[in-house]
Amino acid sequence: MSTADGSVLGSTQISGSAPRNRAFNVVLLADGFTAAQQNDFNNACTAFINAFLHTPPFDELSPAINVFRVNVTSTDSGADDPVAGGGTGATARTYFDSTFGGNNIRRLLVCNNTTALQVAAAQVPEFTVVLVVVNSTIYGGSGGGIGTYSLAAGATEIAIHEMGHTAFGLADEYPYYAGGNETGHDHHPAGEPSEPNVTTNSDRNTLKWRWAVGSTTAIPTMSNPNCSQVDSRPSSVPTGTVGLFDVFAVASDGRTMSNWWDQASGWAGWFHVQGGISSPSGSGSPITSVARYAGHLDLFTVGTDNRVYTAWWDTSSGWGGWIPLGDLRCRAGSTVNVVSRYSDHLDVFTTASDGRIMSTWWDARTGWATSWFQVQGGIAAPGATVTAIARYPFHLDLFTVGTDNRVYSCWWDERSGWHGWFTIANLQCRPDSTVNVMARFPDQLDLFTTASNGAIMSAFWNARTGWSNWFQISGGIASPGSPVTAIARYSNHLDLFTIGTDNRIYSTWWHEGGSWAPWFNVSGGIGQSGGQVGAISRFTEHIDLFTTGTDGSIFSTWWDGAGGWAEWFRLGVT
Repeated sequence: MSTADGSVLGSTQISGSAPRNRAFNVVLLADGFTAAQQNDFNNACTAFINAFLHTPPFDELSPAINVFRVNVTSTDSGADDPVAGGGTGATARTYFDSTFGGNNIRRLLVCNNTTALQVAAAQVPEFTVVLVVVNSTIYGGSGGGIGTYSLAAGATEIAIHEMGHTAFGLADEYPYYAGGNETGHDHHPAGEPSEPNVTTNSDRNTLKWRWAVGSTTAIPTMSNPNCSQVDSRPSSVPTGTVGLFDVFAVASDGRTMSNWWDQASGWAGWFHVQGGISSPSGSGSPITSVARYAGHLDLFTVGTDNRVYTAWWDTSSGWGGWIPLGDLRCRAGSTVNVVSRYSDHLDVFTTASDGRIMSTWWDARTGWATSWFQVQGGIAAPGATVTAIARYPFHLDLFTVGTDNRVYSCWWDERSGWHGWFTIANLQCRPDSTVNVMARFPDQLDLFTTASNGAIMSAFWNARTGWSNWFQISGGIASPGSPVTAIARYSNHLDLFTIGTDNRIYSTWWHEGGSWAPWFNVSGGIGQSGGQVGAISRFTEHIDLFTTGTDGSIFSTWWDGAGGWAEWFRLGVT
């Protein structure tokens, strides 16, 4: 029933030759296989590979896919099958404690996720997705932090299905929950589902997958006439038919403002978001936004009372009002940074009035945490922000400038909790510097900040080599107070943006195999001293930039691979 009931024998790469730090790495773990049954597990893994790599789109992507087998022995064969879930009552002493009957649904096969993730990380640190293969012919599986599947008939189809949940966050598309016609599942609750493959939206122009829908395909393509019953009719269309921009700013009087753009309608115009007013102190608190899924936005800022506030928008209900998050008092003008590790979770970070680095979190199942907590005793330099990134759904990396003006980092992992702050080399920064970070792939981090003399500096970390030293990028120097903005349009490409000492807007780029390009002025653009350049890449050959001009207005430009840089234009709010 625990790790005392077996042992980890080791890992074997059984498919693929892609570099681990850039590949889609699948790890298969054995559970319920005795020492004498390890060859059965090996055969099950081979069957998985044969099915997986012949299933679109993985067949075409196979050069970038590695598969690893981790042989693990268990005392007993099989898995628990509790009576409460409709099973036989059988029990099995297995390493990952696999059991059918999750939520009293027999087919819902679950195990000890923490142990599975720990073993996967120890054996294949670069893993992308973990699947536990359970030695039972009872039909079952599940997806989430890890996937599970049994060796029932159609085992490889179960495996690929559960991988869809675990690796890509896909929803089930079968028409029942516990077997069919159960109560309480007739209608989806209010709001757009977070999963990318299901929707309550029937508007062709805003549908999540509108790019894939043919102009002659009806929307909705097919509807169940009675949602209290399973609709068993065949599809009415041939097999294979595939049935925005939001900008936020703080006005000169502190009002929290928004504007949005859509390809079909262009820019909408600025509006005041729910009466919000941000802290005007220091350089002023910005508005941080995150989209946990396509039909939802969450906003965060520090209010005039120096407390953290949040508001949200949902496509089904519109804007909700601003609410305070506890009683934490922040440094005036602080930035609130937020990460959504998965669609139903938020992690929030900021600095308290005394510089302590603070965090709280929200989860759809439990709501907001009861209080803020200090992260590992960390204290940020006056004006420094806390930057966070999630390389995996179960991992966070934090960065800030400490009171000695050096760059510090700490990290959290679901398997081991928070780890202490440490310095990254000996770079001396401006006290109010921002440390920006990009994860071009899960086992690579690229950092960008400004040194005490304004030099634009970078360092990187790789799971294989650790941290590099800091280096200056193409001689660049930023305007005092201006951060460096970075985006990764490809896993082997970076674009940087900042405001220079002459207040012009500059950019450079790096492509794997080459050096950093010289800095160049973007379409003659000029920003405010100490200002920021916001950048987003909606698709790989397109960049949109935003900044505040010398007159206080918001300006934008864009770059496209086909046509290069456009001229700057005003979005019209001060």
